[in-house]
This record gives sequence, structure tokens and C-alpha cells, in this order.
Amino acid sequence: MGFPIRLIVGGAVAGLALTYYVRSRRARTGDGYLQIIRQLPGDAARLVDETRERAASAFDVGATAARDREAEFSRQLQAAGAPPDA
Repeated sequence: MGFPIRLIVGGAVAGLALTYYVRSRRARTGDGYLQIIRQLPGDAARLVDETRERAASAFDVGATAARDREAEFSRQLQAAGAPPDA
């Protein structure tokens, strides 16, 4: 598939996604189409901020869990003692 075709298909998919978003938001809130489109940049920025916060939180939780697992593994190794000589 050539670049122009990909560009056309990408534009069509983006247009369909925007149409779906606007229609579903209108059905949910009752706002006008133009008002929804005007709020789109703010909504996108809010979504990016929420995603960053969730990613940072997930990283912190994962790092804490990894430290706990490493500490438990170290305790198990020390409890097992040195391996016997062969």
C-alpha cells in the first residue's frame, strides 16, 4: 500500500473516530457539536495528564513490589545457607 493510500485511510479512520466521539458525547451530555469540538483539545490534554499520572502510579507500585520480592528472595537465600561443597 502506497503512502497516499495510507494517508487517505488514516484520515478516514481519524474522521470516523472523531465522529463517534462527538456523537457519543452529544448523546451523553446533550452539548452541541461545535461546543464538543471546541472542548476537544482540553479533553485530550486532560486524558494525557491522567494517563501520565496512572503510568507514574503503576511504576511506583511495580517498583515497590519488585523491592519487596528482592528482599524476600534475599531472605530465602540467607536462610538456605551456603551450598554444600561438591
